[in-house]
Amino acid sequence: MRKMLLSFKPEVYEKIKSGKKKFEHRRNFPDDPIMAYMYVSAPVKAITGIVYLGKRHLLSDWKEEFKEDKDTIARIEKYQESYRYAMEIDEFQDTTAISLDDLRRDVPGFVAPQMYIYLDGTELLTYIEDRISWESANVRHNFDIVLSDEICIH
Repeated sequence: MRKMLLSFKPEVYEKIKSGKKKFEHRRNFPDDPIMAYMYVSAPVKAITGIVYLGKRHLLSDWKEEFKEDKDTIARIEKYQESYRYAMEIDEFQDTTAISLDDLRRDVPGFVAPQMYIYLDGTELLTYIEDRISWESANVRHNFDIVLSDEICIH
């Protein structure tokens, strides 16, 4: 499983942490299962969680699948203005925080990602793995059945 550092706004992070958000939407994203350390932007400015992303869905496929549901189609079309894909959030794990200040001080040239960066084989991955530990919160989702009211919502 590839590893990356993925940026999130604080309000999106909180919805993932609470289990309310089951899909992560992005314009571009790889079609592989991903383990991502979650960088949460201002005011948090820290790596403070891990998310496991599974199957990638094309929003256009959902548009066909849910074509009889006008409300769902409207949500999908709104999301298609900004996004192309939805990835299943298989699992979320809360972690201790690594602050932006620490990252900048300890990892030469560190810049918080705008979207995501791959970590495989990097000094940054080693740094994160040496300093992060799991906390108690853990959320898992099941995608055996995907309901229309679960997609394209924030």
